[in-house]
Amino acid sequence: MNRRLCLAHLAGLGALALLPVARAQNLVMKLTTTTSDDLGVDWLNAYKVNLEAATQNKVKGQVYPASQLGTAQRTIEGVSMGTVEMALNASGMYEGLDARFGALAVPGLFDGIDHGMKVLADPEVKTRLASIASKKGVEVLTTLVHSQCSIVSRKPIRKLSDLAGQKIRVPGSSILIAQLRQLGANPVSMSLGEVLPAFQNGTLDGVYSGTPIPSALKYFDVAKSQTLLPSTYIAIVGLVSPTFLKSAGALEQPLRQAAHKTDAEIGPRVHARVAEARAIWEKGGGEMIELPPADAKAYLDAVIPAAMKELSTDARKDYEALRAAAVRLRS
Repeated sequence: MNRRLCLAHLAGLGALALLPVARAQNLVMKLTTTTSDDLGVDWLNAYKVNLEAATQNKVKGQVYPASQLGTAQRTIEGVSMGTVEMALNASGMYEGLDARFGALAVPGLFDGIDHGMKVLADPEVKTRLASIASKKGVEVLTTLVHSQCSIVSRKPIRKLSDLAGQKIRVPGSSILIAQLRQLGANPVSMSLGEVLPAFQNGTLDGVYSGTPIPSALKYFDVAKSQTLLPSTYIAIVGLVSPTFLKSAGALEQPLRQAAHKTDAEIGPRVHARVAEARAIWEKGGGEMIELPPADAKAYLDAVIPAAMKELSTDARKDYEALRAAAVRLRS
């Protein structure tokens, strides 16, 4: 009897020992974003390929674009609770999770896309960004410059005064809200998946986003004017569940390496994506508008102080570190 119990106990221990291997061979990584057909989706699709190759298919990636798993807020909560493995969104969407993400939303930080990518790829910057929200059950896995920011509007914005009174959607950022209020607009925080119906029915007069988004979502069917915002760029941030990464055991490092490989592959495609989006926008009858030089200067003079006032103490330290790196890496 005792011998049988001993054998059963040993068998149970053997089964438990096999559990991590079985789990590692059946892991699924849900990768989600609110956008469609843009750089963020490109990154997730490439990461799916790279993570499966790096883990020899022991981890399978599943990509869910266009808010298929819910709003940005819901998927962010999913990452923090461990029900979603990774979410990739504009940095402004994460300010409610950690105010430090606001440092990425201050205009004038980057001279252009290439400069921004150099800054975000800097080892010191990457280490600092990785520390954001580390106590909130998430981890920053990647940060990229998505595109220059713009506002699509029914009433063309050809000068700053044209913004007065317009209801403009922003991606959940208190920093962006402060900037648009300073310019006389009425900002409305809204997840991207909810924007198009609100734009169509007149709840919104305009939409603030990265330039490829209006083309991908065919906003030109609603409005034809898209105004570029000077020296203002959207950074997209990929948040991953550290609990999931740890559960992968020996596969954790390959999953991280796959992200680095994906950054190297997708980063150079930013310009192509922006050019494609502009061609689609203009083919759809849309117009790209640049503010006159005097208005461009007035814009930065207004929005940078407005944004700085909204930064938390820690976010201000992050911003100063980013700005120092931007100066050092300016060519």
